[in-house]
Amino acid sequence: MIKSNVYINIRKIRELKNLTREYVAEELKMSMSGYGKIERGDVDLTVSKLIEISKVLDVSIEFIFKFDVSIFFNDTKAQ
Repeated sequence: MIKSNVYINIRKIRELKNLTREYVAEELKMSMSGYGKIERGDVDLTVSKLIEISKVLDVSIEFIFKFDVSIFFNDTKAQ
């Protein structure tokens, strides 16, 4: 099974790109509730579905695995 942070990353990337669940579900030709289950990690994500999601989100699969929202914030400590 794919690591749970992948599901969280899919949701965060979708939100940062201002895409709705409805839009992504439609692009994937699946129901909104089915897509919601992917974002919640309620279903096992197949490699083929992950490829489809990466295309809809316009990011690489590697990006989905390595995505860290903290890269968008300057997290250096003041010295």
